[in-house]
Amino acid sequence: MTQFPQLPAPADLAAAGPKGAKKMLTKAAGPLPAAKLAPFFEQACRKLVRAGEGELAFWAFGQARKVEKDHPALLDLDRVQDVFLELVPAGGVGPAALRDYARTLAAELPGEEAHSRFHEVICAGLDAGLIPYARIFPDLRMLARAAKIKKRDEEAFLAERLLRAGLMPIASHQVWAAAREPLAAVAGRDDDLMKLLIAAEPDRARHEEESGEEVAEEIRQMWLESLAESGAGAHLPALWFGTTGRGCAAAVLLKLADQTGDRLFPKAEVVYGEETDPALPPPDYRHIIPQGQLTSDSPRWWGPGFDVAQQAADVAAGPEGRERFASLLDAFVRDMGYYGNVDYPATVRALWDLPETRQVLRETVDGWKADAGRPDLPFLYGGLHRLVRLTGRGGLLDLEPGVADGLEPADPVDALLAALRGGIPAEFAVPGNGSPSKVLKAARTIVQHLGYLTIAQRSWQGYAEVTGDDVPMIRLPQLPDGLLPWYDGKTGLLSRIQDGVWQTFRVEGRTGETVALTLDPDAATARPQAPGTAEVTFPGAAGPSEVRLSRGAITVTAPDGTRTARLPFSPVWSTKSGLVPPPGWWPRRDPVDPDGSAALRRLDRERAARLLEATLTGPGAAADALEAVLPEVTAPALRDGVLEAARTAVECLLLAIELRDRIGRPQPPALPALVSPASDLPFARTTAQTRWLVRQRILARALESATTGEPAADKPYLVRTVSLPPRGYVGVEMDTLAGFALQAVLPWTSGSQREGILDVLRLWANAPIGDGTGACRILRLTPAGGEGQSNAERQLVDKQLEKAAPGQLWRTPDGALLILDYYRRDRIATAVEYAPGGTFDPIGPPGWQAARPPVPCWGDADRVVRLIRLLTDRGPAPIDAAATVHDLAERAGFGVADAVAVCKFPAEVLEDDIPTTGATLSYTMRDAVRERLLPDDPADLWSTGLAADAAADWWRTHNVT
Repeated sequence: MTQFPQLPAPADLAAAGPKGAKKMLTKAAGPLPAAKLAPFFEQACRKLVRAGEGELAFWAFGQARKVEKDHPALLDLDRVQDVFLELVPAGGVGPAALRDYARTLAAELPGEEAHSRFHEVICAGLDAGLIPYARIFPDLRMLARAAKIKKRDEEAFLAERLLRAGLMPIASHQVWAAAREPLAAVAGRDDDLMKLLIAAEPDRARHEEESGEEVAEEIRQMWLESLAESGAGAHLPALWFGTTGRGCAAAVLLKLADQTGDRLFPKAEVVYGEETDPALPPPDYRHIIPQGQLTSDSPRWWGPGFDVAQQAADVAAGPEGRERFASLLDAFVRDMGYYGNVDYPATVRALWDLPETRQVLRETVDGWKADAGRPDLPFLYGGLHRLVRLTGRGGLLDLEPGVADGLEPADPVDALLAALRGGIPAEFAVPGNGSPSKVLKAARTIVQHLGYLTIAQRSWQGYAEVTGDDVPMIRLPQLPDGLLPWYDGKTGLLSRIQDGVWQTFRVEGRTGETVALTLDPDAATARPQAPGTAEVTFPGAAGPSEVRLSRGAITVTAPDGTRTARLPFSPVWSTKSGLVPPPGWWPRRDPVDPDGSAALRRLDRERAARLLEATLTGPGAAADALEAVLPEVTAPALRDGVLEAARTAVECLLLAIELRDRIGRPQPPALPALVSPASDLPFARTTAQTRWLVRQRILARALESATTGEPAADKPYLVRTVSLPPRGYVGVEMDTLAGFALQAVLPWTSGSQREGILDVLRLWANAPIGDGTGACRILRLTPAGGEGQSNAERQLVDKQLEKAAPGQLWRTPDGALLILDYYRRDRIATAVEYAPGGTFDPIGPPGWQAARPPVPCWGDADRVVRLIRLLTDRGPAPIDAAATVHDLAERAGFGVADAVAVCKFPAEVLEDDIPTTGATLSYTMRDAVRERLLPDDPADLWSTGLAADAAADWWRTHNVT
């Protein structure tokens, strides 16, 4: 046996303290030669281990290895391996020495041998029950990689050894972080290891003492996560979730609960489609969403996966299938025409061909007809909207001409009056334009339980605000999808519905960045309790109104039976302007404007009609009219609600006009003048065209009023800002009308195309700019004086102009000018200028300059009417296409291809040697030159032909692109 100097007694070393003990041992080893130093310190390690001086033992062992680093020739790996195998199980080797040994083996030995030796050392320690050191997984992965062993195999080996040794409860945070996934993998493949993992609950008291409460909780959550990833839920008893598994991270607990099958909720009530349950999201809310709000979720009737026969079979299978198809049908008709490349009539024909779907379609149409015939404002709008969609070109009227028999749309004024007198949601600050959110992750939730209302903001921060008596604000981090927060009077709860079964979890605070939950067996199937029907009395009403939830929508019914509101409702989405509360909470809300509400009860028909007509004119006029007819309404929320009802009534008016025209029903005699055409200039009154007509007449009125009612001046000055009504679309703008009309007189234009052009021209003749004897022009303006502005300054100006410029009415030296819009992307404003004398002053409104040359407008009423009459009397004009393009090209000095592009003549009417491609003029310039081809006197078309000389003269003056 090797003889060493006398080692100090362990008791003396302990008494000297760490620093003194190290000095004593170093002094004792001083006389020894280098070859004796490592064994000396190893012997010291043995004695220190037996004496329970672990930290000093680690130091002594480390000193032995330091000697070998200082004297590489003394390194004997076989001897060192034996020492490790002896002292690691004894507890004399610290983490630093183990990590250093792994690197030494990797540097000195082939990969497979290095890995084998270190494995042997680690397993010796695990077998002895030693706590695995923090970096054990990275060290073994490093050696395994060199030995060509897969990472997952090495981790699985170590995870299994840790489980079988029973060491995971005391393993450190770093070990748990590395072992979490391999533990789940090995336990998921072996029932014995699964039992060991379930039993490996971390020693919380020990971890709290060593690392603190926060780290201890993180270790516990990693264990729970391993359980979930391994599928341990299938092996856990229900009692475990309320005891050991309390306070589990939400996503982890949900996964564990899913793994149990139905063991946790064996007696739970299965709930499907309770129509009046405010806590149940509607199964299919597409039929109640306003047009344009959520088209992406509408059924893809045109897709290859849609099968009409399958829909018919679903209808025939029973009431549920019938109801499901009716809901989809409603959504389909609501969105008809939304996509321009979809053959909607083909789907209507396919549904009409099968008796099952035809019967549902007939019944649904009957329901819409009934809605359209009653002055129930929201239902009137819904019925008219769908009937207009369904009776369009190629629609149901072509298949069943008598489908509209008996239909007499209700008067929108009566409907507006009934809604405002009966009670609107805005009186209780309930938004009236609700629609489901496309992205439920970003939505809010609203749930009533008895006397508590929980509103949760679904954001990255997350919170839940509870309304009621003496209730808290619950702070929640971001939640997994599908969880509904609510309050039961004691704690916060989160529920979800799985296969019709309510699953409820109690909030236990938070862990890390997520909420911690407990599945309490006593409350596992708890669900909110709230009525689906309630009564609320509006201020000044003769009796209570009913607020009823059905099929995802809340309907408000006045005491006289009038349905005054229909609001989409779901507990898991909200509107931009606010949440729609469930029916049971309406009686708890105070009216926002009692005096204004009472004034609504006293509204008469005359004032309702004034409000509707003003709303037809534009939002500013509507606001002014509301102040005049209902000055008692002062609360912004109620004002917005009344104006919203008026806008709905305007839409009903426009839809009813279009529907009556389409089904051959005469219009009522008292239509507002803004929507009534001249008796000798009828046109197809679609909603878009009528809306356009209203806008043009408002513009004309404004221009004429400024010209006749405001004094002229040397320079333009701002008169006021006009309320512009919504736009309509008729396929042609004011500055391209002559080019559009030109197509009507050409001999090769088809009869149907000509009739469509003439219909638009008759519409234009109903909406003259000026008095028919004056003149107008379109201006394209851009802000002046922007030189030297920074991008930020320019963006600020653009933002201000986009809001303030539209509707500005200016008095000019020779007439008036009205700015119609401003697009900040192009920095272009469109304006119409009117001059009764036909001359225009070159000075524009202050702050603006011309973006491109002005375009005189060809189409006043007299000129349009004259063209229509000439075409009726004489037929198409005798235009020689080839001669016209050659003449225009020669006069203007541009290429023949450009002349063809300007005239828009089709190739089949041209000679073979005339090129139809290769034009270089911009589209804007083509439109401008084409406007000059139509002569001022339409009769010239039949005598001298197109005005190629005037078009060429204009081009030579403005030949810039």
